[in-house]
Amino acid sequence: MNRGLRTCGVLFLFMSVLSCACKEQRATNQWLELEKESVRRSHEAQLKYKNADYQTAKSALVDLLQFLDKAGYPPNAPNEFREDAMMTCVRLAKLEEKNHGSEQAAYMKQAVTRCQSFPLHGKCDEDSLRNLCDRLDALTK
Repeated sequence: MNRGLRTCGVLFLFMSVLSCACKEQRATNQWLELEKESVRRSHEAQLKYKNADYQTAKSALVDLLQFLDKAGYPPNAPNEFREDAMMTCVRLAKLEEKNHGSEQAAYMKQAVTRCQSFPLHGKCDEDSLRNLCDRLDALTK
């Protein structure tokens, strides 16, 4: 009987320690953390794109594009970073057009090129990308 109690006690102690260790080690996923940061930055850039002056909005979108390019660079990175970067290029082109900026064509060309790089790309012409961007932006109003 005494031996059985000791065995149960040791097993209980082992399970308790194991349970505590598992709770303390919160598994973090690299892509999940990048996704959270991407959402935060995208939201901030979107607000500036819609409400701020030209230079502030452009700066926010360029910063977002740089972040997305870095996040989407590894070959195993989720396509969502590259897709968001493509839409950011469209927004930059639209911002340039609205404010008579000189880089409108360059940003739109970049968006089309990025679109064509996706394995299952749909229509990658300027009008299609512009319409897609307009629909996405309408969802966040």
